[in-house]
Amino acid sequence: MKILIVSATQFEIQPFLEVAANYPDCDTIITGVGMVATAFELGRVLHENKYDLLINIGIAGCLDRNLKIGTVVQVISESLVELGAEDDQQFIPIEQLGYGKSKFQSSLLHGENIVLPFLPQEQGITVNKVHGNADTIAKLQQFHPESCIESMEGAAVFFAADKMDLPVIELRGISNYVEKRNRATWNIPLAIMNSNKALIQTLDFLSDLFSKI
Repeated sequence: MKILIVSATQFEIQPFLEVAANYPDCDTIITGVGMVATAFELGRVLHENKYDLLINIGIAGCLDRNLKIGTVVQVISESLVELGAEDDQQFIPIEQLGYGKSKFQSSLLHGENIVLPFLPQEQGITVNKVHGNADTIAKLQQFHPESCIESMEGAAVFFAADKMDLPVIELRGISNYVEKRNRATWNIPLAIMNSNKALIQTLDFLSDLFSKI
């Protein structure tokens, strides 16, 4: 099984890169931050190479304070919450406008979700501008109460996987809570360390799983 591991920045995946030689069936790409950079790099790489699975790994903000900083989650759905139009105080999603869809589900193995038993499963949103204002965060939680994880790339990977009919897994280490920007409370090194450990655990889990099929 050929796997493409996708990360926005090198430092988010550096611990894995140091042991990547142990996983010869895995390629890695560093896309750059944000949906546009991620979509471009994935389009280029997937045009030139064939893969059986995409894995997106990185850090993220969290809307649920029941999850501790440093927790790693498997994101099983992603939403482009900014994709649509404003009508005064109302937001019209792209589905209602009739021009596409904004929510994507992860899938693996014949269209069925594989739940990684060692990680909690949560829903994610992908944004161009991370939330750091109390009013916009409150509005986000009002209209997307099920959302837990905020990133800047996740939905772009899910979108590419959907278009290429590829299964996808997303792993996110929680580096901070979604709140008024306060870097003093962040723990990026912990989130990176734990998410890379979860990546290696995931690769070993998948190897065992597919050896039994």
